[in-house]
Amino acid sequence: MGSAFDRTAASLDTSMPGVRQLQAWIRSKQVLGLQLNGGSQLEGSLLWQDLEFYAIRQGPDAAPVLVRRDCVAVLRPLD
Repeated sequence: MGSAFDRTAASLDTSMPGVRQLQAWIRSKQVLGLQLNGGSQLEGSLLWQDLEFYAIRQGPDAAPVLVRRDCVAVLRPLD
């Protein structure tokens, strides 16, 4: 019986268009609007993403907020 430590870490598939788009928004520091499953909304720039979380910075001096990927209903650029 294997443990959680026996599993090989998965990685983001950079061939997927959604992952590439998010990486482009990270590079350009695009301000995004996130609508969460419960209806709450956040605005900020995406600092990084991994398999479980998005790191969102809501202002230039603000600490990042971690948002679970499965809690996000809509993620869109704000212009």
